[in-house]
Amino acid sequence: MSFEEYLEFERTASERHEFVDGQLFMMAGERGRHNRMAGRIYNKASALTEGSPCSVYINGVKVRTPDEMGYYPDVFATCEDEESDLYKRFPCFIVEVLSETTEAVDRGEKLSHYRLIPTLQTYVLISQDEVRAEVYSRLDEHSWRYEVIESGGMLRLPCVGLEIRLDEIYAGL
Repeated sequence: MSFEEYLEFERTASERHEFVDGQLFMMAGERGRHNRMAGRIYNKASALTEGSPCSVYINGVKVRTPDEMGYYPDVFATCEDEESDLYKRFPCFIVEVLSETTEAVDRGEKLSHYRLIPTLQTYVLISQDEVRAEVYSRLDEHSWRYEVIESGGMLRLPCVGLEIRLDEIYAGL
């Protein structure tokens, strides 16, 4: 299946699918905790981008990687003017909230494909089980810095100017 055939299929599908190496993979359902954590990041980032060229997306918009994979990140932003309303190719940050069923893919496959996106500055993995974020930050074309942030730490997404205490993401959960 080509990426264009995938887009056509997704237009009428009752469930969302990610597209990897020409194959479809149905998305697992989210739990409330997962949804609330992603929503808090989305709300903060979205408020900061009002009136700017950047837009923030949650759950329903795909990212198309340079090697033709199609993923639905939990939260991402793009500051590029893009032609498609179905997918974006130039995210500047991507956040994935880890779950038991997606953690291995988020850490391996997605990290590998997302790093090919030239505009991506930050890739964040947020744990649901403990106050912890793993942050991959682009240093240059071939280098990334890995950082672990725990309770009391600050998550920074520079492309949209977001600084949020990790404890705010987990408050009351």
